[in-house]
Amino acid sequence: MDRLTIPLPTGVACASPDATLVERGEGYALIRSSRLAVLHGCADGQFYRSGHNSWSPSGWNDLAGPPLRIPTDERRATADDPAADDTVRHHGSWMGAVVDEVDGSGVLVGALEGGHPRVRADEDHLAAFDETRPALWLLAWGSEASIFDAYVRFLSDRARTPGRAPRVWCSWYSYYEKVSWDVLLGQLPGLAQLGFDTLQIDDGWQKGVGDWRANEKFGEDLGARASDIAALGVTPGVWVAPFIARPGTPFLTEHPEAFVHAPSGELAIAGYNWGGPYYALDTTHPLAQEYLRDLARSLVDAGIGYVKADFVNAAAIDGVRYEADVTGDDAYVIGSRLLREALGDDVYLLGSGALIIPSIGIYDGIRVGCDVAPIWKNYATEDRSDAEARNAFMTSVARLWLRPLIDCDPDVVFFRHMKNLLGDREISWLQDVAAVAGFKSSSDPLEWLTEQERSEVAQWLARRETVEVVGRTRFRLDGRDVDFAPGLEEPEHCYPVS
Repeated sequence: MDRLTIPLPTGVACASPDATLVERGEGYALIRSSRLAVLHGCADGQFYRSGHNSWSPSGWNDLAGPPLRIPTDERRATADDPAADDTVRHHGSWMGAVVDEVDGSGVLVGALEGGHPRVRADEDHLAAFDETRPALWLLAWGSEASIFDAYVRFLSDRARTPGRAPRVWCSWYSYYEKVSWDVLLGQLPGLAQLGFDTLQIDDGWQKGVGDWRANEKFGEDLGARASDIAALGVTPGVWVAPFIARPGTPFLTEHPEAFVHAPSGELAIAGYNWGGPYYALDTTHPLAQEYLRDLARSLVDAGIGYVKADFVNAAAIDGVRYEADVTGDDAYVIGSRLLREALGDDVYLLGSGALIIPSIGIYDGIRVGCDVAPIWKNYATEDRSDAEARNAFMTSVARLWLRPLIDCDPDVVFFRHMKNLLGDREISWLQDVAAVAGFKSSSDPLEWLTEQERSEVAQWLARRETVEVVGRTRFRLDGRDVDFAPGLEEPEHCYPVS
């Protein structure tokens, strides 16, 4: 049987028997197929890994080296795609690329449509496949810049309007779950005066994860708190995890049938946090869909204009759903679109834990790295998804190519030196990557900032820098050259010591 083959400058691409050539142009081809294999000819080059969700390790590493992956099963359940893990071969979600280190030429294969597209690579091959249904693949070849530009161009039709990210202060990296209205009340007017146009209350305001009513720390009245924030002339924001619930929350207790199940009949575990497992809403179930609409309406009715939707990757876990033929990625899109429509276009919707390519055109912005922390490198872990500033920085830098498609949130920037183990150089790297991304946020409490630091925050928030892309890690910010490569290197010390 003849198979679709496409000669490349350094090799050849061959598709599965079900393949159809949809379009071919200079340096690219669109192919619908279940599988696509590329003999890439870049044995001494590097592979670009696109991780499954916001927190998944992403970036470049040597084809001859080990794959970039999360080492533990439990963490992988939350921060990557467990079914795709490969201890030997490089692997990723929806897209991947290989580039020759000498001449900079390469090949990219990226899905434009699919049920659960994945890629694998070794020193000879780049394989793309979707075991659920034939996917629509872009095969692009040429320089590193041109192949990524081609993928962005073909994805751009579905994009919303990136570049309208607000200036956000959130409570998480200062108060965590101990946040209360009494703690925030004295902070918010001064933060608004610094130039934050959105003040977002993070985890700790709700009765439970899956019970989205204000608790006693917030007067059991989210609408009143949102009104207090709006009175400062800024947008009220709130954190929710719309697709998950913890044991004991009302909707899970009353309607376990509206959650994803394991083949054994038990609830499927979507991940681990808050000291135990949590479970995933079945976004194809009518009761779950009405639950999401009710949640969105309650936020809009309370006056919330900015929603940080966290742990949204849970909607995509493997399991048994009400609609049996829907893939995890499809379920993610169904739930995300429903949430988007119910909130309306006036609410800014940020996805954290978001599936990267499926989020384009639904969310206004997505987190593009793991959680940051006031520490550059934690000596106790080598897990690239763990909360530390270096991990967040590395993955965010690797995903800056997404900027024309969706707002890229690299997580908060620190200006404070109180309760902070970051040095000035590391702080400046975080500030610059946020400026390149165009998504500026912080979590520093007002009383932890000196007068000089407050002035620096205000000046940073006021700037809307002109960004020029120079190379993989190099940019110009208002004409100032910025190179993030030094921040990607292994640090000499875990902490800023001399």
